[in-house]
Amino acid sequence: MPKATRRGFRPVYAFFGPLLLLLALATPGQAQEKLRVGKAIQNSFTFALLDVGISSGVFKQNGFEVEPVTFTGAAKLQQALTSGDIEIGLSTGQDLAFILKGLPAMTVAAITNAPFESVMLVRPDSPIKTAADLKGKNIAVSNIRGYPSWQAIEFSKHEGWGPDGVHLIASGSQPASMALLKTGQVDGWVGDVGTSFEMEQAHEGRIIFNFSQYLPPFMNTAMYARNSIIAEHPETVRRFIKAWLDNIAWARTHRKETVAYLQPALGLKIETIDKVYGELMMGESTDGRFQPKAMETMKRAVVDLGILDSEPPDITKLYTEEFLPKS
Repeated sequence: MPKATRRGFRPVYAFFGPLLLLLALATPGQAQEKLRVGKAIQNSFTFALLDVGISSGVFKQNGFEVEPVTFTGAAKLQQALTSGDIEIGLSTGQDLAFILKGLPAMTVAAITNAPFESVMLVRPDSPIKTAADLKGKNIAVSNIRGYPSWQAIEFSKHEGWGPDGVHLIASGSQPASMALLKTGQVDGWVGDVGTSFEMEQAHEGRIIFNFSQYLPPFMNTAMYARNSIIAEHPETVRRFIKAWLDNIAWARTHRKETVAYLQPALGLKIETIDKVYGELMMGESTDGRFQPKAMETMKRAVVDLGILDSEPPDITKLYTEEFLPKS
C-alpha cells in the first residue's frame, strides 16, 4: 500500500513540481509592499533622494515598491496625508505644528537639521553686495508660512533688525518668485541652492549667502507617517525608515550614480547636481533622530510663521523616535 501510494503521487508531483518552483521564485517580487510616498516639492535635493532609493533598488531590497507623488508645496502634501492619498510624506519641519490643528499624522524621523539647501539670491546687477545691504528690502518667498519665510525672518533678527527687517513677498510658487526677481519686482529670493547655482551660471542671479551661516540648528525637513498606517502597520513605518536610512548610506558612498539618478528629478545639469551633492549630501541625517537644539528652535519657529499663536507646551508630543532603528 505505501509503495502504491508513492507511485500514485508521482504524476501529480511531476505536474505540480515545476509550478511550485515558479511560485517560489516569484515570491520575492510578490512580497514587495506598495507604499505611496509624497514629496512636498519637486526641486529639493533632499526630497529627490527618494527617487535615488527607487532607481538604485535600495527600497526594493528592503521590500518596498515605492510610488513617489510630488506636490507643489507643503500644504498640498498635508491635504494628501489627510485624505489618505499618501501614507508617508517628506516635507518641511514646521509641518509638525499642524498636528495640533488636526493633521492625522506623526513626525517619525528628522531628515535634515540645518538649512544648507537655501540661499539668498539677488539679480546679477543688483547693488546689494552683502547681507547688511538687505535691510528693508523686498524678498520673494513662495509661501508666507513656509520655512523659507522663517529663514528670512530669522536672518533679519540675527542682523538685529527684528522680524520685519526685510519685507516678505509671497509669490505662490518658485517659478513666480524667480520671475519677480528677474523683472526687478523684488530685491532678493530665498531659493534652493541647485536652481541658484544654475541661475548664477546663466548670469541671471548672484548668491549672497547660504542661510546656514546665520541660523541656529532647526529641523528643516522631516518624515511624516499617516496615523492610520502607524496604527495598522507599525512595522511598515519602521521598515521604511530603515530603508530611507539605508538609502542615505548608499548615496553617501555612490556619488556618481546618485548624481545621475537625481538628474531627472531635479532637472538640472549633471555638473550642477554634482556641485549640490558636494554641498548637501553630508548634511542628510544618518539616524533620523531629533536633535534637542533643533527641536527647541522649532518651538518658536512655528509661532514666528503664524502657524500657532504660542509655543507648543510639549513639542515632544509632535514627534516620536519609536520607529527609528535602535542604536
